[in-house]
Amino acid sequence: MGPQDALCCPRCKPDLRVGDMTTKLNPEMGYTCPTCRMEYPTLCGVLDFLPDSNGAKGLAQKLMEYQRIVEIYEGRWWRRSKLFAWLMGIRFDREMALIKQALYIGSEDRVLDLCCGPGLYARSFAEDCPTRTVFGLDLSWPMLRYGYRKSMQLGIHNITFLHGDAHQLPFKDGSIDAVSCCGALHLFSNIRQVLAELHRVINPGGRFSGALAMRTSKPLNRFKAWGDEKIWGIHYYRQEEFRDLLDAAGFEPTIHHARKIWMIVGGTRRQ
Repeated sequence: MGPQDALCCPRCKPDLRVGDMTTKLNPEMGYTCPTCRMEYPTLCGVLDFLPDSNGAKGLAQKLMEYQRIVEIYEGRWWRRSKLFAWLMGIRFDREMALIKQALYIGSEDRVLDLCCGPGLYARSFAEDCPTRTVFGLDLSWPMLRYGYRKSMQLGIHNITFLHGDAHQLPFKDGSIDAVSCCGALHLFSNIRQVLAELHRVINPGGRFSGALAMRTSKPLNRFKAWGDEKIWGIHYYRQEEFRDLLDAAGFEPTIHHARKIWMIVGGTRRQ
């Protein structure tokens, strides 16, 4: 089965019809919803499930639109930097290993890298096994275009990049085996809705993992959490708070790492 077999209209959830585009000029490929007639074109290698969206974004999300940030995000000046490793109490390579351990992805599994940014995790999932179907979904067009171009340059062809919203995922019920969401769970306007969507699209027994900002009782942490929420729109979660959210959403929760301002969580979808 191809990637398209997992996709559906995010609005009304029926299967999509290939082609039949009427309003987009020269799309590379497109889908149309037979129910609401919404058209979803592919532009610059990215399938657009938000063709008419100008939704509000927090300051941290807007930062991810800047080309310079996109270019340095996955390198030693940002995500792989020593500063990040110190703030989070874990090196990036160790974080990646924990995420993969939590997901234990099979060779034929469908994997979603939610809020994939430039595709750092998605590429690693895809490179590990070419028979795996990987999706990378994000709200930022610059990140998605960069991710698609880099994947093509590296000869990675088992990733489908999607422009979409985590609150309304373009996937059929139970169509995904594993979901990773690293570095964005603290940015969502409605975390309960996002977790409900993950529960819907992950099949019973499927896995979820994520990395997010953590609140502790330490004064410096509390001050940073307060400042980051006011300025950047980043909400820090307490361990027990996020564990309860996962449990309420229908996942068996696990905390894999909790140190300084960072925690790595996991969950298995209940039957």
